[in-house]
Amino acid sequence: MEWEKRGFSREDKERIEELKKFVEYLSRNYKLSIPQIIQILSEKEILIPLSIFNKKLSVLETVVKYLKEKLKFNFHKIGELIGRDERNIWHTYNSARKKYSELFEIEESQFFIPVSIFRDKKFSALEAVTVFMKDQFGLNYKEISDLIKRDQRTVWTVYNRSKKKHGKK
Repeated sequence: MEWEKRGFSREDKERIEELKKFVEYLSRNYKLSIPQIIQILSEKEILIPLSIFNKKLSVLETVVKYLKEKLKFNFHKIGELIGRDERNIWHTYNSARKKYSELFEIEESQFFIPVSIFRDKKFSALEAVTVFMKDQFGLNYKEISDLIKRDQRTVWTVYNRSKKKHGKK
């Protein structure tokens, strides 16, 4: 086998097998080709697990709190990542901390959203998440509402209003 020729250790072989399984999982569940998976892996995109969302915080507050506390970014860096002024980020973080002082419990999450979806200022944070989940993952309104801890009717309204507002059917 190729492994023996390259001198991989037993531990390396096990990791490669795990990687193969993960690539198969991505391919099967997200309909991604090997080149697409390689492209995603080579990108330095920051992904946010959907398991952090809760009813206490807005979507933007959740994202800012996660980036600040879990990934240890400063307000300037967060502002650059999501296309917002760092003063707004500071205010959003302080508001989030007052409402939800404990650290996020990161549970295993099947879905992640790229932080780059928040850069487009024509979408609110809730619109960006809803549109991304509906269009990219093909989730229905109930599934989205369960994941982001919002009412199903709110998700429907936000998605449809967003599509109308931005000229898409």
